[in-house]
Amino acid sequence: MSKRSDWAFKIGLVMARSEISEEVAFKLSNLGSEVTPTQTAEAGINLLSDPGIDVLVADIDAIELDCLDFLKSCKRTKPDTAVILLGSAFDAEVAFEAARLGAYQCLSKPIEPDRMVDVIDHALDGARLKREASTVRQMVVGYRRSDRFIVGKSEVMQKIAEVIEKVARSRASTVLIQGESGTGKELIAKAIHFRGAPEAPFMEITCSSLPENLLESELFGYEKGAFTDAKSSKAGLVELAEGGTLFLDEIGELPLNLQAKLLRLIEMKRFRRIGGVKDIEVSTRIIAATNRDLKAAMDHGKFREDLYFRLMVIPIYVPALRERKDDIPILASYFIDYFNAELNKSVRGLSREAQEVMLNYHWPGNVRELRNTIERAILLESTDLILPEHLPHEMLEASHSPSRSLSSSISPSVPISLKEAERRAIVAALAWSGGNKSKAARLLGISRQTLRQKIKALGLAKN
Repeated sequence: MSKRSDWAFKIGLVMARSEISEEVAFKLSNLGSEVTPTQTAEAGINLLSDPGIDVLVADIDAIELDCLDFLKSCKRTKPDTAVILLGSAFDAEVAFEAARLGAYQCLSKPIEPDRMVDVIDHALDGARLKREASTVRQMVVGYRRSDRFIVGKSEVMQKIAEVIEKVARSRASTVLIQGESGTGKELIAKAIHFRGAPEAPFMEITCSSLPENLLESELFGYEKGAFTDAKSSKAGLVELAEGGTLFLDEIGELPLNLQAKLLRLIEMKRFRRIGGVKDIEVSTRIIAATNRDLKAAMDHGKFREDLYFRLMVIPIYVPALRERKDDIPILASYFIDYFNAELNKSVRGLSREAQEVMLNYHWPGNVRELRNTIERAILLESTDLILPEHLPHEMLEASHSPSRSLSSSISPSVPISLKEAERRAIVAALAWSGGNKSKAARLLGISRQTLRQKIKALGLAKN
């Protein structure tokens, strides 16, 4: 279990003051949750007036109200809150009716504090997934499903969103989008277009996809008889995009001859078809994208300096995914929603362990790799959560190397005692495993009982 920092989660405990309730409250607080203890049914129901309460845990032996009546009152007050009931004994009929009324779980006493914390923690996962889904809906830019673009919550992507809105409302002639392959440059181009002129044409071409002569005819079109196979005249993409947008991907691969023609188009707002004798005027917005260093290409004479500065009227740099990891949960939630619809699945989201793996991965393929990872997991797996074992093997190896995780907390340049090294290794293992002692023990190569003894001996029992 890892501490949550994105949102403040609130938990209500309705139970008599006891050592177990205090220990549970302490553990939940350490996980980043705000815990409010109460001792009566009325006080517990009143807690639900706080819109931030995500989970309510009630010991039905300690309240003066029938458990089913209490549950009904809770659900009337706040239907979405997860209600967990504790009791000395639940007969099958009561447990069934409680489940029908919407109880998250019925737990029989006595119960270990760690077990109770685990159940509450899983209930909070549902709240986390709901909040992520709500956040995603607020961050989707675009009108048609295929043209949506996820902004993200990182500061840099919020700034890009602001630029998209401003450029979309204007008729700025050129935009240059730069960034590594797979960062979503094409989606930004579509977001600019569809936010500003959703009914206008959007034409796109990859400049490295065709030989120079074919690329020129695709862009500018040709007149009948311009070359041997020109049996009739044909309009190019520049002309077809009239009043809309022409998106030139991999602009760094555009041949120098065509760079000169593109520069003229941008500056004069006119062009000629191949074999043509008169200019055609257009009001087409040009958006270009590249993963190349155009300044370096200019130095080597492979890209025109005047075209570079003409394209740079509105520059947008899209950072690599590893530079904006706060956006990973948002993007993952969006792709889960997208592929649920595409593949007729009902995956609720990422488990926290899977999310941790993804947050620690370096994502060389950027957003495209993330998209493919989610698609593969949803297509091949049948669980309602994406778990670490559903992720690619290289991702698990790269993001959660036990040796790296444990050694990272010990500086090789500063001598420390063996006791301190052991303490740091245990703390690192507990952090890596999310507080799960069995997983931490396996990481350290010792038994769970030995780990518990060491935790107690080192004074880590409350960490």
